[in-house]
Amino acid sequence: MSKYRTPRSWLHRLDTFRRNQFGNMAAVTAISAIPLMMAGGAAVDFGNWVAVEARLQAAVDSAALAVGREISLSTAEKERLASDYFHANFGTPKNTRTPNVMLTLDGNKVRVDASVVVDNYLMKAVGRDSEEISTFAEVSKEATNLDVVLVFDNTGSMAKEQRLSTLKVAANDFVEILFGPRETASTLKVGVVPFSQFVNVGPQMSNKAWLDTDGRNELSQQNFKQAGWHNWLAWEYVTRRSPKHTWAGCVEARAGSLAVSDTAPDPNIPDTLFPPAFAPDEPGKVSENQSCYDSDQMKGDCGWRTKYRYYNTYMTDTGSDGDLDDMQRDTTKYRRNRANPKSRGPNKGCNIQPIQALTNEKAPVLRTIRNMKADGYTHVAEGVGWGLRVLSPGEPFTEGRPYDDETRKAMVLLTDGENTFESRSNHNKSTYTAYGYLDQERLGSSNYWTAVKQQNSLLQQACENVKAEEITVYSFAYNVPSATQRQLIKNCATSPEKYFDPPSNAALVKSFQQVADELRRLHLSK
Repeated sequence: MSKYRTPRSWLHRLDTFRRNQFGNMAAVTAISAIPLMMAGGAAVDFGNWVAVEARLQAAVDSAALAVGREISLSTAEKERLASDYFHANFGTPKNTRTPNVMLTLDGNKVRVDASVVVDNYLMKAVGRDSEEISTFAEVSKEATNLDVVLVFDNTGSMAKEQRLSTLKVAANDFVEILFGPRETASTLKVGVVPFSQFVNVGPQMSNKAWLDTDGRNELSQQNFKQAGWHNWLAWEYVTRRSPKHTWAGCVEARAGSLAVSDTAPDPNIPDTLFPPAFAPDEPGKVSENQSCYDSDQMKGDCGWRTKYRYYNTYMTDTGSDGDLDDMQRDTTKYRRNRANPKSRGPNKGCNIQPIQALTNEKAPVLRTIRNMKADGYTHVAEGVGWGLRVLSPGEPFTEGRPYDDETRKAMVLLTDGENTFESRSNHNKSTYTAYGYLDQERLGSSNYWTAVKQQNSLLQQACENVKAEEITVYSFAYNVPSATQRQLIKNCATSPEKYFDPPSNAALVKSFQQVADELRRLHLSK
């Protein structure tokens, strides 16, 4: 019984209302309002249940996936990990009580169950104070290991429109998503291959048998006219007289199809070895106090040399005064002279971060990404070729796990431009890159456009080599103006849906998050 009394005046009004013919419609309306209000209340509360259930499902999915990656943890550690991931993703939605979470381990399966009580808003009026919602996620650990390499364009054009800074943000998010709260992961390895006109394998590799320090590969001898001279020997002379100049770690491309293959380097097969990069001293410096083209500005009265432009002259010239190629390739200068300590010298063009080999530690990957800088021209095939070598279990990098059913491998490729050379109006026809000089015809021609076309062919072959190893390739054409190059990058992807052409910096960040979420997802069996 209600504790409130109905006043006599209200009874009188109700009787009057009953007698009024218009009151009949009003009564029907009033009575109808009750179920309508109940329905409206149910709709509000039902919408809240759906929202909470979606968050609950996402939270158990995240927890199950996190535990599924960590096969080496103890049961107690897995329970803590599941709880941490669950609560981080579920949060504290309004009108919900403390949720219950339970982890079940069964062989190669991980199951996370969760339930939560939701307090209703309007259904309380009909005695339904709350609703319990429950769900679960079950993960089958079909592939326990994941190796990922990030192959990133670090060329000069990446300095435009905040491209490189945006890429760093996107890549940082990518790594954080894969590693989660872990600093070290037992089943995850990530590597980074920055590329421009060179790839830098790291100066610590100078003692590796796959580096051509004996000059057996003919490419190592190509920049010198005296027999027995090669890139590493030139480095030894330069470093001896000019200690500030040491090999920074860049390498030349191998010849032909070896440029983009994972063919194992073999000291008994010289063509398979990697020549260390050595940018020759170009013509121009005629004395200790006079130089013609040691910078972008012409200096001094150099007579006939003023017809040419050379941008990497760091020593006094020797050799024939009438033959530019003879002056450049003469080795006497390296034995007699010191290199200008203010110049890049033999490291010209090697202003790029070294490769970060595959590692299960988050910190070195993030550090490499943070230290990337934009400089140089674009040789995309070099980046893809070295990305394959980083993922491979064999030399030159051996951190990759074997190709088997227990390991998934993926490559994320990003470039913002076409394959290019820096052409020059001198006898070299270009600056020195991983393919030497254009005049040396390492790409089949000294013609700029023919050489670029060959670079495109090498890129296509590099991508085919990667996919032949069943490596999943995600490719990004980031502000690429050329339709031809965009198609090359699209064709490099494993499938069309793994190709991205982000229209903005914000879209790039979001796409990287999407790829990271996809890669971290193990098989959800139920």
